[in-house]
Amino acid sequence: MRVLYLRQLLSTFLVSTFGLYLVFLFSNVYFFNYTPAGEPDNFAPVIEIIGGDIITVAVGTDYEDPGVDAYDIGGDMELVVDGSVDPKTVGEYEVKYTAKDSSNNITEAIRKVHVIQPAGTIYLTFDDGPSEHTGRLLDVLKKYGVKVTFFVTGRGDDNYFKREFEEGHTVALHTNTHNYAYVYSSVDNYFADLNTISNRVKAKTGEDSKLIRFPGGSSNLVSRRYDGRSRIMTRLVNEVTKRGYTYFDWNVDSNDAGGAKTADEVFNNVTSRLVLGGNSVVLQHDVKGFSVDAVERIIQYGIEHNFIFKKLDASSFTAHHGVNN
Repeated sequence: MRVLYLRQLLSTFLVSTFGLYLVFLFSNVYFFNYTPAGEPDNFAPVIEIIGGDIITVAVGTDYEDPGVDAYDIGGDMELVVDGSVDPKTVGEYEVKYTAKDSSNNITEAIRKVHVIQPAGTIYLTFDDGPSEHTGRLLDVLKKYGVKVTFFVTGRGDDNYFKREFEEGHTVALHTNTHNYAYVYSSVDNYFADLNTISNRVKAKTGEDSKLIRFPGGSSNLVSRRYDGRSRIMTRLVNEVTKRGYTYFDWNVDSNDAGGAKTADEVFNNVTSRLVLGGNSVVLQHDVKGFSVDAVERIIQYGIEHNFIFKKLDASSFTAHHGVNN
C-alpha cells in the first residue's frame, strides 16, 4: 500500500502495475491511493467535516448537524454518528463520526459545538471583490465554519461567485462596474449596471440575488457630483425597494478603505466597535489584502467573546444610514 500526497493536480500519470487506483480531492490537496491487486486494503476511509469542526450557536436556536462527506476505496463502508447537541442548554458538545470499511480500517473525526448565550451577532461583509485575496479568505472562513456576505462586482473572477455560493455564503450585489460617475448619473444607468452583475452571479449560482449594497452606501455624498441635483439616492432607495431588493449599509466600519493600512488597525477598528447585545454589520473589502489578513483574528476574538457569526438574508438587520442626497 502506498499513499502519495500531491500538492498539484497531475493532468496525466503512468500506471505500470495492475491494481486499484483512486484519487481524492480535498481543499486543493490531492490524495492518490494505489493498492496492488491481491494485497490487503490498509487504506482507511476519509472523512471531511462539512461546515467546520467547531460550530458556535446561540442558545434557543435550532441546530441541525451539517454532517460529513466520507469516502472509502472499496465503497463498502459504515458511518456511525455518536453524540447529540441540546441547543436549548448552554454548554459544549461533541459529535463523533466513525467510518469503518470491510477491512476494519477505521477513521474518526470530531466536531465541537458550543451553545452559548451570545454577546451579540456579527455579520461580516466584504465589498468590491472578488480579487486575488478572495480564495484565501474563503479558506479561513471554511476553517472556522463562519458564513459571511459578499457584495460583489464584475471586476474579478466570476468563478469565485460559485465557490462562495457553494460554501454557504450569501452572494449579494454591489454593481458591476462600481463606477460612481456612471451608476449615479441616472436611475436607468444604475439598474443597467446592477442587472449586469445580477446576471453574472446567476450564471454561476443559478439564483437571483435580491440583496444589494450601494457603492459608498446609501448615505454617500459622492453621488451629488453626477446626478444633476436630482437627489438620486433618495430615488434609488425607493426604487430598489419597489423592485423587490433589500439594501444594506453597515454600523461597524473597519476603515480599510480609509485610514487603516494594516491588519492590526483593521482588527482594532472592528473589535472596538462591536455592538454588545446587538447586531454588528461589519464593512470590509476583500480587495484589500491587509484587511483579509485581519479576518482570522476577528473571528477568533468573536468566538472567545461569545459573539455568533451570521450571513445576511432578506430578514436581517439592515444597518441603514440616513440618506443625504
